[in-house]
Amino acid sequence: MDIIQFDEPAFNVYMEDAADWGVEALERAAQGLTCKTAVHICYGYGIAANRDWKNTLGHEWRQYEKVFPALAQSSIQQVSLECFHSHVPMDLMALLAGKEVMVGVIDVASDVVETPEEVADTIGKALRFVPKMKLIACTNCGMAPMNRDIALRKLEALAQGAALARQRYA
Repeated sequence: MDIIQFDEPAFNVYMEDAADWGVEALERAAQGLTCKTAVHICYGYGIAANRDWKNTLGHEWRQYEKVFPALAQSSIQQVSLECFHSHVPMDLMALLAGKEVMVGVIDVASDVVETPEEVADTIGKALRFVPKMKLIACTNCGMAPMNRDIALRKLEALAQGAALARQRYA
């Protein structure tokens, strides 16, 4: 199956605008496509402005409350979220009712390799808000800058954790 995923680094910062012209821009970008469409909402890595901004958000990052309802009403079929080590409350995924939700269960900003149990636990938390048939376990973001050996071990943990979650939550 063909899928086009749009990367959206501004949705986590410009929430008021994202719910309006941001989703409209996504709709325009997807116009005429016949394949499945997805949007990845990145919460930013490495850039000083992103780090400084995230430090002002406190323990919970609830900014997605503004954009998730608009995404739920959009024609975009999948929403990719960074969940592991994020301060975005899992309950906000309920605002994406009807969408497939790609749940980031692997932290790409750390060289620490997750355990299959950690992956399965994160999936289990997400399943409280996303139906099993709509949940897709994935990495938080891309792994290109990561050491290849670490990336491969993280992907193995993802596969093993997803298998464990299937056993636990069958």
